[in-house]
Amino acid sequence: MSKTLRLSILGAGTVGGGVLALLRENADLLQAQTGKSFEVRHVLVRDLQKPRAAITDPKRLTADPQRAIFDPKVNVVLELMGGLEPARTLIRDALQAGKHVITANKLVMAVSGDELIRLAHRQGVRLLYEASVAGSLPILNALQGALAGNRISRVVGIVNSTTNFILREMERAVDSDAPAESAYDAALRKAQENGYAEADPSSDVEGYDAQYKTAILARLAFLQYVPLESIYREGITHLSGRDLLWAQRLHMGLKLLSISERLPDGRLCARVHPTLIPRECPLYVVRGAFSGVWLQGNGFQEMSMHGFGAGARATASAVIGDLIEIARHPKPLKMEDPSLRAGETAPIESLTMRYFLRLVAPDEDALRTLREPLQQLGAEFQPSESVAQGIEQVALTPPLNEGEFQTRIAPLRTETTLQVIRLL
Repeated sequence: MSKTLRLSILGAGTVGGGVLALLRENADLLQAQTGKSFEVRHVLVRDLQKPRAAITDPKRLTADPQRAIFDPKVNVVLELMGGLEPARTLIRDALQAGKHVITANKLVMAVSGDELIRLAHRQGVRLLYEASVAGSLPILNALQGALAGNRISRVVGIVNSTTNFILREMERAVDSDAPAESAYDAALRKAQENGYAEADPSSDVEGYDAQYKTAILARLAFLQYVPLESIYREGITHLSGRDLLWAQRLHMGLKLLSISERLPDGRLCARVHPTLIPRECPLYVVRGAFSGVWLQGNGFQEMSMHGFGAGARATASAVIGDLIEIARHPKPLKMEDPSLRAGETAPIESLTMRYFLRLVAPDEDALRTLREPLQQLGAEFQPSESVAQGIEQVALTPPLNEGEFQTRIAPLRTETTLQVIRLL
């Protein structure tokens, strides 16, 4: 590879603009780190007339993906468009053309990562995707590098910084005595105003974004291919400010967590759902638009890291890290990626967990009737109190099998307002 690494950047939005800015600002640092200079030959955009502050040379702009990908002088293609298509096809085309590829696209890597990784191996090029998970955190490189000699038993992460920001704002609303019923809507609006949430926030708040990232994290941590459909997903749209209030009263935090773990029978279980965590958990301190990951393994025992997870520069930082890796080590390993091995996954119904339940009934007699089946499960109750809808009471269960627990409480869901949140 020559002393100049020539790039095509597909997409000049938030992440693409951040990458262009860092390439320009840190040109001397990149030269010192790699011994190479970096030349942007093409920037693929949809609208050639749209003003773009990050692009200093408009002649580099193109609306033609073929020009950006098949230019024989281009060494590395950076896919920063997002979405499944045309991004997946363009990545495939670039790999087939013998180009190294860097992507920040968690959806493509979750859905088609196995195919693309194998294609890169056949073509003798590198496909790197650190930026697809947890913003600036170098968690994927750590799993494939410094931590690769450990047998990982559990990975727990806040991998969607938007929902973490929303939950923190809901906490603030509770602290300021704002109406609990409007806490979620107000927090979502603030996330959108700050640029952390899209106009249609469903990918974040319904847990899809975290599910994509969980598929990638679990595959690399446990060296097992993880189908997206095997990952249980639950978002945060059903949460109330009352849940955040009770989390504080119970000396816990409430987070949307990505959890992957190897079960005693050897199966891998991966899931995404809101989770109550104790204050001593390393992820409790991860607030606002930050991401964090907590790992357990047989060598290092426990390790955690957290950092800013949203916005242009956090993701761009990971993209630039991958670019440095390719500049230093352009030749891939000859062995196939071990993370694509087949393995058995376990449904969430096979797990044993504790649960937080918040019941709201119109009166004390109705509440007493609802308590009886929970008492049979060994639940411990907090004192009841009056709320606008009637009477509210919270219970915590002992460890119970998920499948059996859900079957037992199913009748209660039709008779009352029932909130169920799992405990870590």
